[in-house]
Order: sequence, then C-alpha cells, then structure tokens
Amino acid sequence: MRIGEKLKTRDRIWSLLLIALLGATSSGCVNAASKQQGSSASTTSQSSTIKSSSTSSSSSVSSQELPVGKILSVEDVNPNIAYRVADKQATFYWSLKGYGKKSDIASDNATAQGLNFGAFKKYVTTKGIYYHMVSYNSGGFEKEKGWQRVTNYADDSNFGYINANNVRRFYTVTSKWTYQQKKPYYVANPYSHRIWNQPVYTVRYTFVSHVFDRLATTQLYATKELIKHTGAHYVYLETAGGKKLGWVYKSPKVLIAGKYRDPGKQLLHLKSGEKKAKHVQSVKSTKSRVGVNDSLAMPQRAYVVKNKQKQVKRVLVLGMDNRPTKIYFKNGHAIKEINYTYRRKIWKVTTNKKKLRTHFTARHTYITSAETRTNFYSSKSKKLARVMTIGDDGIATTTIYRSGHIVFKTSPFKEIITYPYANFK
Repeated sequence: MRIGEKLKTRDRIWSLLLIALLGATSSGCVNAASKQQGSSASTTSQSSTIKSSSTSSSSSVSSQELPVGKILSVEDVNPNIAYRVADKQATFYWSLKGYGKKSDIASDNATAQGLNFGAFKKYVTTKGIYYHMVSYNSGGFEKEKGWQRVTNYADDSNFGYINANNVRRFYTVTSKWTYQQKKPYYVANPYSHRIWNQPVYTVRYTFVSHVFDRLATTQLYATKELIKHTGAHYVYLETAGGKKLGWVYKSPKVLIAGKYRDPGKQLLHLKSGEKKAKHVQSVKSTKSRVGVNDSLAMPQRAYVVKNKQKQVKRVLVLGMDNRPTKIYFKNGHAIKEINYTYRRKIWKVTTNKKKLRTHFTARHTYITSAETRTNFYSSKSKKLARVMTIGDDGIATTTIYRSGHIVFKTSPFKEIITYPYANFK
C-alpha cells in the first residue's frame, strides 16, 4: 500500500472515531437533560399533591377539633320563632370553636332567664344541633332604621351559640282572632301607648309604626285581637278608609269604644243667641315633631262660644295631650274652670276667685303625666286666658283673646330627642 493511501485510510478512521465520540457525548447530554426535566416534573407533581393533601387535612382537623363535632350542615332559620332557656345548664358561648370553655361564655342561665330568643343560624354537627341566637329587641321610635342596624346581628342582641337541647320553643302569642265585624274606637290618651308593627317583644324586632298625634279626631276600627303570653290584650287598628295602622295595647286609657264624638258638641251646649266657632292649630305650627313622652305633633283645638253681644262666654280647649279644659266667663272675667280626664269625665273644678284671677294648675299627685296650667289676665289686657299643656318633651299653649281670636303654639324642648312626624304617617 502506498504511503498516500495509508494516510487517507488513517484520516478516514480518525474521522469515524471523532464522529462516534461526538455522537456519544451529544447523546449523553440529551439523556442528562431528559432526566433533569423528568426529575423537575416529578418534583412539581409531588409538591402539588402535598399541598392538596395539606389543605384537605387542615380542613378535616379543623372540623374534628371543634368541641361540637364536625359541622355537617348550616342553614338560615326564622328568628321570629321564639325560644327560651329550658334548664339551669343552659349556657351561651361566643363561638363554636370555644364552645364549652369558661373563657368563651357569652351568657349563663341567670342572665338569659325570662328573655325571648330567636335563632338565625342552625348548625347540624356530629354531636348534635346548635343555634346561633339573638335576643328579642325593640327599636321603639327608631322604626326600620333600627332593624337595618341589627340585621347582621353584631349588636347587643347577639347572645351566641347554644345546644338545641338547652332551649325550648316558646309562644309569645297565646291566642289570636279576627272580628266578624269591625269594632269602632277613638283616641283617649294619645301618648300613653303607641301603635306597633307587632306587639312588643312578640317577634325578633318590634318598632312604633304610627302615633296617635294626628289621629285624635279620626274614627278608628279594630279588626283583630290577640293575647300575649303576659296576658296583655292588643288590637289591630285601621282607619275608616281601610288604612292599616298596626297593633296597640287594648286599654280604656288609650281608646274609647264607640263612634267618635266631637268634644265641642259633647261638652258645650249652646243657649239661645249663642254661636260657637271652632279653631284648629295648623300642622306647621306644631313643628311636626314626635316626642317619646308627649304628643307634640297633636294639633290643639279650641271652641269659642259668644253671646249676642259677641262677648266670649265659654271656651273649650284641647291641648296637645287631648285632654279638655272648659272655662266660663262673665263680664270679661273667668268664673269657673273644669278640667276633664282623657275619657272626658269631670276631673277637677275650681270657682276660686283668686285662682281664676291668677292661675290654676290641674295635675296628678302620684301619676307622672302632662299637667294643664291656665293663666288669667286682667281686664286691661287684650287676652282672656292662656291654657298650657306642660309635658316632658315640650310645652303647647292656646291663647284666648277677648275678641275670640285664638293663637296656638307648640315648643319642643331643645335638649329632648324628637322624631319627624313623617316617619309615622
């Protein structure tokens, strides 16, 4: 073999060896990369599995660790279904997690005794049934605003959680019926009781839906009646036109049974030649505010009786408390005053000249209620008398002039909380 051919053969051999060597190296790199990718994918998959397992395990442990057992279901329930504590072991806890711990007690039996409760959440667990309870509450004059404030139950009415075995179903209303025929009523005392959406504490939240301030001369009708667990009777009122008003405590102090009687016709009897004029306070003059203790939005009324000589002979005034005051005059001076009850029965009478030249006050000695004070003026004054209703929330006055002119005024006290009458129309 020639030397040239030997060299070519050797070069070809080295080329083949180099190609083989490079192929082996490349294959090794590819395999290594494949192994690395496989290892990474395996690690990611394992990490995801652990995370999922950890979440499931955490949830399971959380449920198992609750003192009440594992929660199987949660549902909303009607808080207007009333309950009361059933035994001395009844204890409310702030949470299901802390149930049974002294540090988590929200209320014990002594605190909860006699209260009405409603459940708004029901928890079914492996150890029983538990309720999240709220106490029955009254918003009074706050009306719906109060209800909106407590819908999340994050207020004082929140009583916490209790085992269903520790409470019993309670009926706030023992009986209820509808009249076959409507029963007529009219207002006696307009502020001793108000009209409610439901009788107080018979449902989860009650409030004043209407007041009697503008209903004193309205014919009212009762259509239904109920008896609370306390034995108190309530009637449901409507107007003659069918407007639904609400529930009011049934008492002769509040309502007078029968058809409405105009006090001017009932308590003033005209003699020959006499004429009677009726005056009513304007709505604007009342300030249209509702007081908690008085009927500030009540339009006052006055009936003036004059003789043929156009002299004022008698005046009948109904102040903001709807209680009548009748004054007799002779030759421009008061000679007699009669104060009536809310049911228009004679209450106090005076013919004392000294009092009828200065002032006379009709008040109850042992009962807290509005009082009526009458001031009298000298013959030189254009005024005859001023009748004032003095309440806890304000003062209302009716001023009678010798000409028969009448001026009304209502003055709520500034430091007293009052509400717009528009809230109770």
